[in-house]
Amino acid sequence: MKIDFRCYDCTFKLILELSEKLGDNGEKSKAIANEMLSRFVEVSSAGGTPPELLAYLWGDINVRESGKADPMKEIKQNSTALALKLLPKLRETVAKSENPFDTALRFAAAGNIIDYGINRDLDLAVVEDSIVSILNQPYDKQAAAELKKRMDEAKSIFYILDNCGEAVIDRLVMEPYKEKLVVGVRGKPVLNDVLREDAAESGIDFAPIVDTGDGTAGVSFSRSGKEFMEQLYSSDLVIAKGQGNFESMEHIFDRPVFYLFRAKCQVISDLLKVPFNSIQIVPRNLQ
Repeated sequence: MKIDFRCYDCTFKLILELSEKLGDNGEKSKAIANEMLSRFVEVSSAGGTPPELLAYLWGDINVRESGKADPMKEIKQNSTALALKLLPKLRETVAKSENPFDTALRFAAAGNIIDYGINRDLDLAVVEDSIVSILNQPYDKQAAAELKKRMDEAKSIFYILDNCGEAVIDRLVMEPYKEKLVVGVRGKPVLNDVLREDAAESGIDFAPIVDTGDGTAGVSFSRSGKEFMEQLYSSDLVIAKGQGNFESMEHIFDRPVFYLFRAKCQVISDLLKVPFNSIQIVPRNLQ
């Protein structure tokens, strides 16, 4: 999905927030903001996606100016710790469910609420209630059943992670298929997205891990490394978690894929003609 005019509002707010945080509220902040604005114009003019833009703003510039290799490390660790505390209760609910896969998938989708990129004031204390409440919300059961069928039939599955915290809950969906699974993560810090070390802290040690080699908050088809792209195109089935993966892969990736995310952006809601903040299971390129 290319950068939409309505993306400007969120982008400008992010630029102001970061330039204020990283600068001095004077000439340094102005210089950082100007550099970010230049990057925005460059990526937008080239037909880039919002996740690719974040690779420059939240990744390259933020890392350089903050002096921190991973500026969100503490928040990511807190998100992961919270999710690990929730996991046993969620796992018990899945085990007792009449349809364990459906319940696990609902929880995994609900875990997408742990997204600092969308809600930078997120109170992690409310996450549990939000995840559990998903059991009472509308949900595309037909798409969920089709996903299970495809996962059962596939010989190889590439499961691309999104955010820390959410990744812990993804284990409920991934673990039953671990023998045929490869896990995809980001290659460089961006927002609270999962890196290799974050996956390990999340307890994801049951499948090979491949990273993009890149800091796009999704999948960049021009910046991602060879190993990641080969895995993406050779797998029987791809599952891409989070809105960033959808934004960056939709209309480009032409292999069987299921996108699983909350529609947390009005542009996405309008594109799919679905309610804002609704859970989405979006199949593409099924044969």
